[in-house]
Amino acid sequence: MYCKNHPSAETRVTCSNCGDPICPDCMIFAPVGAKCPDCARMPKSALVRVKPERLLLTAVAGLGAATLGGLLFGQLLSFVSFFTIIIAFGLGLGIGEAVSWASGRFHGSRLAAWAAACAALSILFTPLLRGLMVYGPTIEAMAYVLAFGGVWKFLWIAAAAFGAWRRNA
Repeated sequence: MYCKNHPSAETRVTCSNCGDPICPDCMIFAPVGAKCPDCARMPKSALVRVKPERLLLTAVAGLGAATLGGLLFGQLLSFVSFFTIIIAFGLGLGIGEAVSWASGRFHGSRLAAWAAACAALSILFTPLLRGLMVYGPTIEAMAYVLAFGGVWKFLWIAAAAFGAWRRNA
């Protein structure tokens, strides 16, 4: 027998689903045996997707968790400054959990990207929320936003985004 995709390759292996001969280059191992590439492809109905009605809930949960997390992060910064990167990572995990819960416990790269974006926004908007709470809408509030965190802000953003990404990837 010769492989159906490579006519020059001799083989004695057949697809466990359709019975076509396949060579070692073509065979894909599945729980039920070796399959040809055509039979090994997953049908579109087997792909897991977030239901459309859950997308809005997922967006709202991510932004809501980011807002609450940003407020909490800003409050914790005044008490704990040494372990802030760990707190930022925990904030990211919390936002990732909120996105995961709202989506119905689905995981995927798009949900992970949304959770990471919400976590990054949470850290970015922390000084704005904190400045408005402390100073109100004044010039001092804007100065606080610009001076907040320095270089550390980027590490906090990276830690929070990584935590959210890992929770949903």
